[in-house]
Amino acid sequence: MNVCGLSILTRKTLVTSQFGVDAWASFYRDVASKYACFRSLITADSQVPLEAFLSFHDELMRRFFKQDDAAYLKLGRNACRSAVRDGPLKQLVSGNDLGSVVESLPKFHGTYFKEAATWSEAHLTARGVEFRVFDLPQAHPYFEHFIVGYIAEVLELNCANPIEAVRLEARGTRYSYLLHGAAAERASGATLNRTMAPAALSDRELEVLQLVADGRTNEEIGAVLGISRKTAQHHIAHAYRKLGVTGRVTATVWLMEHGLLRN
Repeated sequence: MNVCGLSILTRKTLVTSQFGVDAWASFYRDVASKYACFRSLITADSQVPLEAFLSFHDELMRRFFKQDDAAYLKLGRNACRSAVRDGPLKQLVSGNDLGSVVESLPKFHGTYFKEAATWSEAHLTARGVEFRVFDLPQAHPYFEHFIVGYIAEVLELNCANPIEAVRLEARGTRYSYLLHGAAAERASGATLNRTMAPAALSDRELEVLQLVADGRTNEEIGAVLGISRKTAQHHIAHAYRKLGVTGRVTATVWLMEHGLLRN
């Protein structure tokens, strides 16, 4: 798998604008001393081997940014603004209507990753946009949090709404997120009880909700916990009533806001 050289140029733009040309030059020389591919002239169409790119990216995060999930998410958004808003990938968004924007999202995956098995899909639903990625080459925060931040920003550039990203599932080499307008998920039906303390849920209810957030079905939850499907359904319904939610997505939002989502 190779990564498009545009990724390197985007990072150059971001680093030089925040830290200066000399900081980028020093950083780049250090990376080039370790990987010969960075000694060649890299343009937007160049292809960088995955191992070298991830080493480059790890050092970039260590030297200039934090190395947590939020930092990757923020960098993904900033990279999108650089490449899409006024940059070379603006033409990948094929229309101004929401359906066309959503159809365009998987194109970014194919543009950045070459000779790769990994792929993505996006679907417009009543709750927002479900974005899924499959067949990742390895677990790395770049492949999840950076990419999700990037795709969320593509939507935000084309929508008036601030866009929130809520993880729906993460299993091995795949993950899925809901990208939705801020507070839109809570606009109808019951009101999300943000003030309720996690202690108000029983241990079993919390455990069940975490499995729901992982995308498990009632049958799968029952199998994991050694209970029947109907008992699992009962725990879910009781927890939903306590939280004032009506489905998996809003329950996931509550878990995320209380730091209870499992990795």
